[in-house]
Amino acid sequence: MKRILNIAGGLLGLLVLTGMVVLLSTILRSQQGEPVSLQSTLGAVTPTPTWDRLFESPIETPTRPPSPTIPPTVTRPPKPSPSPTPIPTATPIPTPLPLPPSAFYALWAENYPEGEGSVLWLADPCDIGSRKEVLRFERDRIAEAALSPDGRKLALVTTYWKTSTLWVANVDGTDLRQLEQGPGISGPLFWSRDGCSLTYGVSWREEATAVPTVPGRTGTPIPALVWRGAIELVNVTTEEKLRLLEIEPDTSLSVLGWSANGRAIYYSRSIFQEPDKQEYELWAVDQSGRQAHKIASIGREPVPLILSPDGSKFLIETSEGWAWISAEGQTRQDIPLPSWKQRCGLIWSLKGNEVIFCQVDEQQPIEHIKTYNLHTKVIQVLSSFKIPPNSIPLTPLAVSPDMQWMTALAYGVQHWVHLPTGMIVTVPTPEKGSVLHVAWIPREARK
Repeated sequence: MKRILNIAGGLLGLLVLTGMVVLLSTILRSQQGEPVSLQSTLGAVTPTPTWDRLFESPIETPTRPPSPTIPPTVTRPPKPSPSPTPIPTATPIPTPLPLPPSAFYALWAENYPEGEGSVLWLADPCDIGSRKEVLRFERDRIAEAALSPDGRKLALVTTYWKTSTLWVANVDGTDLRQLEQGPGISGPLFWSRDGCSLTYGVSWREEATAVPTVPGRTGTPIPALVWRGAIELVNVTTEEKLRLLEIEPDTSLSVLGWSANGRAIYYSRSIFQEPDKQEYELWAVDQSGRQAHKIASIGREPVPLILSPDGSKFLIETSEGWAWISAEGQTRQDIPLPSWKQRCGLIWSLKGNEVIFCQVDEQQPIEHIKTYNLHTKVIQVLSSFKIPPNSIPLTPLAVSPDMQWMTALAYGVQHWVHLPTGMIVTVPTPEKGSVLHVAWIPREARK
């Protein structure tokens, strides 16, 4: 065996020596100017690219497509997307209810986190799965909305950071127009009774001077920022704007709506009687802004005032319960309702002398929706339905004009209640977003 290994090693060495001799001979011949063929010398081999050829024709390597250029941020107001895409919601969309089509459609807004926009939807509450997109804002959130008296036009306030924009459009989303843009459109919107104008409140901060009260100082005025408020009126056709009045610095103001005759606008304001006490008052101003007068003192509690649809009365919520006051301020009466543990919310019916409230049964988990006539004191049950034990009852938000549907709220989730049957439809709510009830739209108005 050892002899065989020695013979193999000798043959391998001889082969290596022969190769070196051939290579050395080739080099010497090339230096003497003879043509040399490596292929003829070493046999057929696979050619490899030289450096020169690599630089002339580089090897193609896969490259990532260029990133799209990010457009600069613009300050103009957003426009609705012409080709909307559906947005998934956290709540599954239910199947159609076994009910006849509704005479009124629900209009509501889905608002997403700051800067991600909002969508305005329209649907028959019997078939929310067939909802239609009305408007889409890619950046702004819908903060306020109001339906015109004829049910065919819509006013919207959208917000983005510190900027508010006032829009008007048809209920189907067409003819969208911007009426105003600024830092402080505040409070709800109110259409005039003829549908020609809109009124709303505005607020802003401005620099003023104040006298320091620190003992030992001379009282030299120093700069300070104070809140200011005003009421504005805009013609939706001509877009002409009129500032009706301004109030004193650091005085709150809230627009409440139009009078029954359509000639005046109601508003509330707070007056500082003492450094730590405020007096709340009910006022009215005519649509020219020249005549403003006080109607009544409300009290020292910041109570909400809700004007009836016919403009004849106000609902007042106090720490003791609910009351109503006539628009001229001469009549005020308490509303006898169940204890606060049993009731939840109070809204106006479309009948001027009637309110709607919810009441939880004392013995079983059942919620009743009832009406109370302010003049006859008669209570009627509109609907009853079961609720989970120890749950928060639904709070009424708005009722459809035909008294068939009511929008209600519980745990931040919006629901529609079919009053004749007690069926409840949960409105889809986007993840990390919220929903806002806008209006009940007549079926024929959307055509």
